[in-house]
Amino acid sequence: MGIEGHLDIRLGIASSSVDMVRISSSRPVHASRIFHGKELQEVLNALPMLFSVCGTAQACAGIQASEQALGMRASQQIEDQRFCLVRMETLREQLWRILLEWPGYLDETRDQQSMMLALALQREHRQIVTEGRNPFLLPGDGHVSAPPDMMDLIPTLTSLLERAVFGMQPERWLEITDISGIEEWIRAGSTLAARTLGFVMDQELCELGRCQINPLPDMEPEQLHELLQNDDFVAQPQWNGSCRETTSCTRTDSQLLQQLRSRYGNGLLVRLVARLTEIAQLSDVLLPTSVAEGRLIEADQGHSPGIGQVAAARGQLVHRVSLDEGLIQRYQILAPTEWNFHPQGVAATALATLKGDVSMIGQQAHLLITAIDPCVGYELTVH
Repeated sequence: MGIEGHLDIRLGIASSSVDMVRISSSRPVHASRIFHGKELQEVLNALPMLFSVCGTAQACAGIQASEQALGMRASQQIEDQRFCLVRMETLREQLWRILLEWPGYLDETRDQQSMMLALALQREHRQIVTEGRNPFLLPGDGHVSAPPDMMDLIPTLTSLLERAVFGMQPERWLEITDISGIEEWIRAGSTLAARTLGFVMDQELCELGRCQINPLPDMEPEQLHELLQNDDFVAQPQWNGSCRETTSCTRTDSQLLQQLRSRYGNGLLVRLVARLTEIAQLSDVLLPTSVAEGRLIEADQGHSPGIGQVAAARGQLVHRVSLDEGLIQRYQILAPTEWNFHPQGVAATALATLKGDVSMIGQQAHLLITAIDPCVGYELTVH
C-alpha cells in the first residue's frame, strides 16, 4: 500500500488574468512517523513499497541516512550501484511523461508499447547491475562477481530512445547546441517529442509560466538538521527564507538549454527540452564504473540523526533518521513536491502568470503542472 495523497490547485480569474492561486495538499508529509519505534531494516525494506513512484530513490536516501546514523558508510562500489539504479529509475519516470502524457497535447495515442519495453529494460538493468542482490541492505550486499555485461540492454534502450523520442541516437541529439538546430529538429517532426515541441512553438507557449524563482542549492547537512526540527519545514519548505525549485529544469544543463533560457527563461519550452536533455544524458551513465566489492566500511563515530540526499526524478529527496538503541526514534522525509508545489513556490508563481479565458487558462495550467511534475495526482479548478 502506497503513501500518496493529492494536490488541490485552484485558480481565480479576473480581467482575463489569474489573480488567485491556491495550492493545498493532502499529502501525508508526516506519514513517516509510522516508522517510529520500528527496527531500521524493517523500515528500509518497506520504503520501496510505500513509495512506489520513486521507490529506488527512496531506498537510496533511506540507506544513506541510516548508514550515517550508524557511523558506517558503503564502499564506493556499492554506492555506485545504488546511484546507477536511481538513474535508470529517473530515466523511466521521464519516459513515462513523454510516452504517456505528451500525446495528450496533440490528441495522439499513448505509446504504451514503448513504455512497457522501458519498464522491462529497467527490470533487466537492475538484475544485471546487482546480480539479484539488494544493495540497499544493512550491512551492504552489493558484491557482484564481474563487471556488468550490458551488451544487449544498452543497444535495445538506445534503439527505443531513437525510435520513440529523438529520431536519432541520443548522443547525436545532444550535439544540437543552438536554437536553430532544435528548430530544425522540431520541423522534421519525426517523433512525438518533436511534434510536442512544435505544438508549443506554434501555439506561442514557449514562455508559458516564465517566472523568477531560484533553484534549490546544495543543502548542507548541518543546516538541514536544524531546519528539520520544525515540522512546518517538511510541509512547506523554504531555503534561506525563500521558496526554491528542484526539478530536471534546474539540475540539467547544456549549451542548448543555456541559449533557450536566455530567450525563454524557465518557460514551458525550456522545461520540456530539459526533460529530453536529461533522458539523453542519463542513457549514457547506466553502467556502474566499477565492480562492487565488500560490505559496509566502519567510518567515524556514528552521529544520529543521519541525513541522506538523492536526486530523484522530480527533484531533491531528503531522508533523516534518528536512532535509539537500534530502533527508529524519529524518521522524516522531505520530498521535491513540497518544494515545487509550495503554496508560494514555482508552480504557484508560474500559474499566476497565465492569461486568457477560463478554458484557455485551464489548458495552459495543465501543461505547466505536468511539466513541473508533482509526484501525486492533482485536481485543478478554474473559476
